[in-house]
Amino acid sequence: MRKMIAMNENYMSTNRLEAFYDAIIAIIVTVLVLELPQPATASIQSILALKTAYFAYLISFLVCTNLWQYHHIIYNHVERINAKIIWQNILLLLIISLLPYLTTFVANNPFSLLAEVLYGLDFIIVNIILFWMAKSLLEINPDQEYLSEALAVKNALVVPFILFIIGLVIAFLGYPFTISICCLISIIRSIIYSIKN
Repeated sequence: MRKMIAMNENYMSTNRLEAFYDAIIAIIVTVLVLELPQPATASIQSILALKTAYFAYLISFLVCTNLWQYHHIIYNHVERINAKIIWQNILLLLIISLLPYLTTFVANNPFSLLAEVLYGLDFIIVNIILFWMAKSLLEINPDQEYLSEALAVKNALVVPFILFIIGLVIAFLGYPFTISICCLISIIRSIIYSIKN
């Protein structure tokens, strides 16, 4: 069945939405790597001095690729989307597009509570939007059994929230970088679940 989207009285293939999403993710990943600072000198010591920047980049890169994979799997089984879902995707991309800026902010201020909280909040907001979008997709595609099973993964959003709260509490105790570590753990868990299923 041809995948269609109703927007007012016009129709368009969901392929355009997917292509737009893919392009933006590709741009974000490109900006991420371009924002990586160069070592002061060509030495191991100079490279190791940038370890926080590399760690922040790794987390953000995994966030982007994990979201791309999830989006690809889900929309491969979506037959209908509407204007609401288009704007949910646009909102999702808006939040994801902040990653290069926040990644640099965290890399330059790894022990700043503000930097870590903003970075963690971006991660949480992305998950909230995904949950909202998942509900919308199920509402207009109730007959898609595989879609229902795949979207059920996002019903486990309680895990990222719990990890973020744990990281936030520890951060306030004097270890701000814990938030980034908790985000990484949550992403790795999501990737492992995706591979196994």
